[in-house]
Amino acid sequence: MKQYILDQKNVLPSLIENRTCYEVLKNLKQVQKIVIAASGSSKNVAMVVQALLSKDIEIVVDTPFQLIHNSCQIQHCDCLIAISQTGKSTGTMNCAKLANENHIPTIAITADTQSPLAKECSYILDIHCLDETIGPKTKGYTATLLVLFFVIAQFIHKDIQQYIDEFIIDIHHIDDIINQTTHYVEQHQDWSQANCVSVIGCGIHYGTACEGNLKLLETMQIPAMCYELEEFMHGPHRTVHENSYLVFIHTHNEGYDMMTRFINFAQQQKAHIIVIDDNQNSSSDIIIPQLPLTQSVISATIVLQVMSSLIPEYKGINPSKPVLAQFATTVGTRVQ
Repeated sequence: MKQYILDQKNVLPSLIENRTCYEVLKNLKQVQKIVIAASGSSKNVAMVVQALLSKDIEIVVDTPFQLIHNSCQIQHCDCLIAISQTGKSTGTMNCAKLANENHIPTIAITADTQSPLAKECSYILDIHCLDETIGPKTKGYTATLLVLFFVIAQFIHKDIQQYIDEFIIDIHHIDDIINQTTHYVEQHQDWSQANCVSVIGCGIHYGTACEGNLKLLETMQIPAMCYELEEFMHGPHRTVHENSYLVFIHTHNEGYDMMTRFINFAQQQKAHIIVIDDNQNSSSDIIIPQLPLTQSVISATIVLQVMSSLIPEYKGINPSKPVLAQFATTVGTRVQ
């Protein structure tokens, strides 16, 4: 897992440099509503890109089962994007089949261009991260983020150069973010004793929080919760006490002041907290770049990835070791 995290500083720049490959999608005319079918990390990254670009185009993100159940979403969209790193997720393939039956253009975003999903779709976009043979995905997540961003950017009339510039800055900070987080975890090994973890984010970082929650759950093998900032105030706030473990993604957006008050409250309850902050003058635990458009989404994600790779080791868990490896094929959510 650690090597895959390190690989991101090499994988991501090449995706930016070679972004002209997405221009083939300009053949799709008058795309005004996009539906994205995805599960797990793929769904989380879709939520991030949705928040980045939803002011410019209508984007619906949901799990494949829900989209099949609410089939009108697919039947009345202009394009379906099906995301699966392995390309073997049965629900995602079923969404692509439904779109094809309704003559809706389909785009597969995957790491396997020969996968069953790829064979169902009109356009195939490779995330170029090669194999990621462990369950908890890291470089596949950030690679998908950039590919999905550039795919949807083909359908909007907007100069995205400022976004690209921020992504480049974000990638440049990967080594620093890894070092900061590694140092923090080494100094706070008590996090390995957590019985439950909550990750809180909002706006762009609601999807990031969902991904951090998933990574910590997968690797620490404990209950983990993810909440949008204000939703935490409606019941889950009762879980904040001295045995709570909370991660805050605290970047300058509409919820910055509210989250500041939440952090102060959690400190008063003597909860265990980690604050990921883009305020360069703060004394927060981990400082990421302040990037107004993209909210340092790559840096914030990598903090959570590094936490997920290191904390389990202090409780004797190898986060890269397969757990219940046959579950997906046994239940039927993935083809062999």
